[in-house]
Amino acid sequence: MFAPDEMSAPDEPVRGTQRAAAAIAALVALAAALAQAALARGPWYDEFYTQYVSRPDRPWLEALRTSWLPDNHPPFFYMLMRATAWLGPIETHRLVNLAFAALAISGGWAIIRDEPRLRAPAALLVLLLAANRWTMLSGTELRSYFISLCVGALLSLALAGIWLSPLRGGRAKRIVYALTVLVAFNTHIVTTLISGALIAPFFAAAMLSRDKMRLRALFPAPLAAGLVFACIAAIQLPYWSHNTQVFWIPGGLAAARLSMQYAALRTMEANPLILIGSAAGAVLLLRDWILTRRIPSSLALSLLTGTGIALALGVVGAIHLARPFVTEIYLVAGMGALTWTMALTCARLLSALPRRVETLLLALGLAASGIALVGNAGAAAHRNSWLGTGRLIARTVARCPDATVHIDPFWNADVMAMAPADNRRVAPWAYQVVAAQLGFRIAPTTSRYLSGICPNLFWAEHQAGRHLDAASALRHIQQGGFAIRSIALYHIGNGWVASDRPL
Repeated sequence: MFAPDEMSAPDEPVRGTQRAAAAIAALVALAAALAQAALARGPWYDEFYTQYVSRPDRPWLEALRTSWLPDNHPPFFYMLMRATAWLGPIETHRLVNLAFAALAISGGWAIIRDEPRLRAPAALLVLLLAANRWTMLSGTELRSYFISLCVGALLSLALAGIWLSPLRGGRAKRIVYALTVLVAFNTHIVTTLISGALIAPFFAAAMLSRDKMRLRALFPAPLAAGLVFACIAAIQLPYWSHNTQVFWIPGGLAAARLSMQYAALRTMEANPLILIGSAAGAVLLLRDWILTRRIPSSLALSLLTGTGIALALGVVGAIHLARPFVTEIYLVAGMGALTWTMALTCARLLSALPRRVETLLLALGLAASGIALVGNAGAAAHRNSWLGTGRLIARTVARCPDATVHIDPFWNADVMAMAPADNRRVAPWAYQVVAAQLGFRIAPTTSRYLSGICPNLFWAEHQAGRHLDAASALRHIQQGGFAIRSIALYHIGNGWVASDRPL
């Protein structure tokens, strides 16, 4: 079925060493940047939600029954967060993503160790993931998206390894594939759909060619993981239907298309040099196909993976029209697969170049990934968070200790009204967590005390999409029983602080 192309022989020792060195350098830089940005980045609402429902003072069964199963996604991720709650507050708890990355790297090595034909694209995959903004964005927050990105890339690699040699690699490759599918099917609903779509073309191609070896290698893992997902979905389906009746994601085909387009463009432009190399490699693969009249293995894998991505986006888009649930970050599993297709075609270009030219291009590609990594880490560390308004309040209280800080459930009524029920408790808890972290006290919600010598502050966070003006805020504050005549309103990120005295 495959033409004798660049995948017909193992890497030359020197070339293999250079590619491995580039990949290791990128991984070390990525790990350092992820750790630094994760510790520097302030928390946002969804992370408070994760931390709240996985806090260690709750029994496991109670949390499963009252919080994890009624959520919008399978409980697997929250179980992981509960098991790693000993890592502490959100900033340090995020470092669990480094462990997920290490597991994905180990799984990738288990696949390529006995399949030298995949080592060159695997090295390029690492460079691309290091440069990808979704890697840094998802890897520096306490949500399931980083796991989704890892399983999207690792599943694509595992499918390629099984397709090329279903009998080679022994138990390690089969175990990695099975575990990856299990995690992919039970972490996030959109990840489940994308992962199933990625597997489907490989399974269909094996069926059409009546390839029993590949079918035996491909089929059992999705069947088992799908049964686990189906059992959980049977319990959670009523919750999913109820929770998404009123949802924050905009509906319509235009919104879905923009999310998909944005996610894909940010993925493809992550490393412009490899993007150009991928396009050139695709041209070479098409030429190989024309000359030999047999489809090259790299092109076959790219087409199968690409078909899976297209199928995934079609399925997700169709569901979105009936029940809006798609935004860019939810698509990261598909972006991991897209990165793999780029790596596959770029590897064809490298195989056609003299070794010295390849060495130069690898160095330039590594440098491009490094530049993108630094920019993405800085952007992630400075994303809007609750610490923006919190630090303004902390500075004010430090200068004038009698300053009062008031919060009001009214400002977060929209999110507190959303299902699951934990949303009603997360917002008030998050204010208290930030106040304790930054060293100031929030007045009881029943208090109407006002300082006569220091600023009286009114604090609201998680106000994305709601740009309140000072007159409206003052009117509600006065209606709440506070005898103040005027306020100055300070917008910071997605929150604001109102003060009866200029700050």
